[in-house]
Amino acid sequence: MSQPAETPWITAPGDELCLDFANTRFWRGTPEPREALHGFADLLAWSRARTGLPATEEARAAIWAEDAPGAAAALFAEALALREAIYRLFHAVAEKQAAPEDLDRLNRALATMAERRAVVAEGAGFAWHVPAGAGAPSAVRLLTPVLWSAGDLLVGKRLAKVRHCANPECAWLFIDDSKSGNRRWCSMSACGNRAKAHRHYVRKKGRAID
Repeated sequence: MSQPAETPWITAPGDELCLDFANTRFWRGTPEPREALHGFADLLAWSRARTGLPATEEARAAIWAEDAPGAAAALFAEALALREAIYRLFHAVAEKQAAPEDLDRLNRALATMAERRAVVAEGAGFAWHVPAGAGAPSAVRLLTPVLWSAGDLLVGKRLAKVRHCANPECAWLFIDDSKSGNRRWCSMSACGNRAKAHRHYVRKKGRAID
């Protein structure tokens, strides 16, 4: 039996979702990293596009933010703090290092989340039913799929495939599903081609000196 339209539901998040969220800050190794999220409205838009945030939840959060801009700014700051903890945690995984403080931060967030106790029919498939939240929105509730994704990736079989881009100016996180298992770049069309061009320049310069 399908749930009423007002009942929040969340489709199962993929492993990459938490990394996609971490990558909303990019060119991390440069003096001026780029930012995709500049405020609460951006966070809502990203959640709608990437996590399937239900329209009713988005509308309630937007109205709440208009009425309580200070609280919305604090929620946004907390969301970014969670994003940075997720980034540091999986960057450490890629480096085969530990990040106990960031793992603890994730666990504290997971401990306050609604549990995944029921599955409901949704369209042609299924989704997790999440009890409707009471009161003001929270960063943890808004980022529920992201946090689930982070937990699932940490305990799943693809954890060993987590990498960060070999370009030190980039450092994007990704999952290496290549057949060889030695992917180095976030994408060949971006950092991979930059590296090839740089190597070509160095070789050409070296021949010119000789």
